[in-house]
Amino acid sequence: MVKKWITMILIIIILLVSCILESQYINNSFKFLENELSGYKKTIESTQEAEIGSYDNVIFVENLHEEWHKKMVGLKSLIWHSGIKDIEVGLSRIATYVKEEEKTEALAEINALIDYLDHYSEDFIISIENIL
Repeated sequence: MVKKWITMILIIIILLVSCILESQYINNSFKFLENELSGYKKTIESTQEAEIGSYDNVIFVENLHEEWHKKMVGLKSLIWHSGIKDIEVGLSRIATYVKEEEKTEALAEINALIDYLDHYSEDFIISIENIL
């Protein structure tokens, strides 16, 4: 009887630790992208419209997209693919607007993606609502 209780307690502990680690990984990935976009937003705001398509800006967006692809490999097994697709589309739009020197559109898309990441990450916080 004692062995069964010990086994059950161990399974519960392993599940709890797994859930916590999963939540941290997901939220850290979203925070990474959110922080990078917030910093990039400041850069875009201080850049003149004619200079927004500069080599540095385009390379930054492309590198950010590549970094996100690396994180996305692990995220695909943990979260809904539709959510990842929306983030991918947002990053692609930002890259397009930067290349086409559309400052207003790029800032609007950055703001929308930051807001989406903020709200989407709340779905993966460990809370009673999410557990039930």
